[in-house]
Amino acid sequence: GEPLILISEIAEHTRNLRHDARTSLLVQDSRALEDPQAGARVTLVGYAVPVAGPYIDDARARYLKQFPNSAGYFDAHDFSLFRVQVTDVRFIGGFGEIYWLKGEEVVDSTRNSGIDPLAPHIASICDHMNQDHADALSLYGAAYAGLNAESARMIHLDGHGFDMVALEQGNHRHLRIDFASPVTTTDEVRAAMIDLVKRAREIVAR
Repeated sequence: GEPLILISEIAEHTRNLRHDARTSLLVQDSRALEDPQAGARVTLVGYAVPVAGPYIDDARARYLKQFPNSAGYFDAHDFSLFRVQVTDVRFIGGFGEIYWLKGEEVVDSTRNSGIDPLAPHIASICDHMNQDHADALSLYGAAYAGLNAESARMIHLDGHGFDMVALEQGNHRHLRIDFASPVTTTDEVRAAMIDLVKRAREIVAR
């Protein structure tokens, strides 16, 4: 699944992410610390977005499994879990071994099928919305967040809603839009999207 980060709301980087969701994470081969430039490394490029409410417990359990000593941070009210929606990966394996990869080649979203039956369909639904319904995404931004977006794209979807990024005045603004009720099939997703468009048009027309 996607990388998880636990960050404080009072930290400058968190405030920056709230304003512009773009981020990158560098992962480096620690065995090459004597000569860092000789070690393999990857940079994960994408968007850092808050973990949606219905998935907080699962994300917390997975995070604590890797970092058990961080349990106390969850008791501090200003710490939040974000997940990194990886769009691109820069891999450097050594001299002359440098590649760009797409996020879906590295992060397997279908591994989340156990907690979200829509996981195998996320990529195709997002692609469809971005290619064929970009106007609807911009409408969502205007109606549900008051944004005058130059463009917008869906970056993730689950059974409770979806995440999108709207470009406004050079900033990539993250929006989380929830469905009226949970969905489990692609037909239900389509119906939920149509309902959101109808409601968005009503809001904008007021």
